[in-house]
Order: sequence, then C-alpha cells, then structure tokens
Amino acid sequence: MNKRTRPVVSVLTLAALFLTISAGAAWAGASLTLAPDKTVLSPALIKQPIVVTGAGWQPGEVVVINLIPPKGVIIQGADAGEPVGIANGVADDQGNLKTTVEALTVLMTFFQVGWDDAKAKPDFSQAKPLPPGSYPIEAVGTLSDLKAGATLTLEPPPQKK
Repeated sequence: MNKRTRPVVSVLTLAALFLTISAGAAWAGASLTLAPDKTVLSPALIKQPIVVTGAGWQPGEVVVINLIPPKGVIIQGADAGEPVGIANGVADDQGNLKTTVEALTVLMTFFQVGWDDAKAKPDFSQAKPLPPGSYPIEAVGTLSDLKAGATLTLEPPPQKK
C-alpha cells in the first residue's frame, strides 16, 4: 500500500465500520407480543382481554398499538387499510410496555357493534364483527418512531350443535 492509497483505504474502512454499527442499531429495535395471539372473537374477549407487552422503547415513551386491516376488511370509522388504534401505553423506566385492549375497543373495533343511545349500551343486533383471519398489529413509539409488529389471529367461533 502506498502513501496515496492509504487515506482511501482508511476512509473506506471507517465507512464500512459506520454502516455495520448503523445496521446493528437498526436491528436492535423494539419488540411486541400479544397474549393470546390467537383467539375466537367472542364475548370472552371482554372478560379476558388481549394483553400487549413489548420492550426496547424509550423510558416514559407513549406507544400506540394499531391494528392494520387486511385488504378487503373494513373497520367502521376508518378508511380502507387505515391503521386503527386499539390500545396505548407508556414504557416504564426500562423501556418495557404492558397494556391491554380494553372492552370498549373490543366492542367497537372487533365486534363493530351499533350503539343504542336510548339505553346507552351496545346493540349487538347491529354488530358487523371482523372476519376470521390474521391481523397485523403494529406498535409505534411516539418519541423514537420505533416500530414493532405482531400478528393477531381471529379464529372462527365453534359450530353450534
């Protein structure tokens, strides 16, 4: 190696090192877990809600949990394909998150019930539940813009005998 090529090799080495470190940082993102990640869409979801946990967020960061409707699935009040917020939470001092999908969200988003204003309660006769299938769930950190994903599988209810 001569005096002319030494600076070029040094710059290329530094560039390669920077790219390696940057790629490593991108891979070390946040994580997301759903419990359960497979469920039958039934009133039991109101009593035993979906628990959302995650890690890798900034301490104190608000994290929004969105359901991404698959093509052809319409959710009341949202445009086709538009992410729909189903939960949110705040990361603790270690960047961990734990929140639940609340009963009202299950009623309005998963069951898509109507609302009886006179009785101030849900009207299941108007329900348009989400069809069985796989639903991408995405968590987004509002400060870091970190994203993590999981999949929620809605299974068909058992056949009545």
